Amino acid sequence: MPAYTRPGAPQPKSELRRRLLALRRAGVLPDPTVLTERLLALPEVTAASCVAAYVGMADEPDTAEILTRLRARGVRVLLPVVRADLDLDFREFAGTLIPGAMGTREPPPSAPLVELAKADVVIVPALAADERGNRLGRGGGSYDRALTRATPGTPVIALLNDRELLGDVPAKPHDRPVTIIVTPTRIVRPAPL
Repeated sequence: MPAYTRPGAPQPKSELRRRLLALRRAGVLPDPTVLTERLLALPEVTAASCVAAYVGMADEPDTAEILTRLRARGVRVLLPVVRADLDLDFREFAGTLIPGAMGTREPPPSAPLVELAKADVVIVPALAADERGNRLGRGGGSYDRALTRATPGTPVIALLNDRELLGDVPAKPHDRPVTIIVTPTRIVRPAPL
């Protein structure tokens, strides 16, 4: 029998992931139009010439319009490709996607590989975050590893539903924080640690 966790007490990451994924799979996702407008209006994104983003899976915010509008602005868009070791490479997105590992969609192998350090902004998937910038991902550590290769100081942005902005997200020393959180009603800029 699982241990009792008192209300408001920090929950293990696995339990938190399970609950948040269940809510998302029940169809409770943020309005992609609102998130797109809020994200694209950020000064960091407006000034960017190269943005690393991701293609939202069925239980993640839809990023299709973000990708389309960034490319229409002339922004170079990089998308992740999951490697066999679960780390990420990034390829330039030219409009074509193919099925990737773990249910993802990614640019084809013919798309140029680009170092993440070239990105002016990195948009990452998240299941939750807190106001300190601690991010809860799916548990594979892919983005935590990849973000070590971003240029220091590069804005890292998570797109979330309002209820996924939590009071506390458990974090370990290897977890990479986000610097901006965009929800349908808020933009949170955690103070640097």
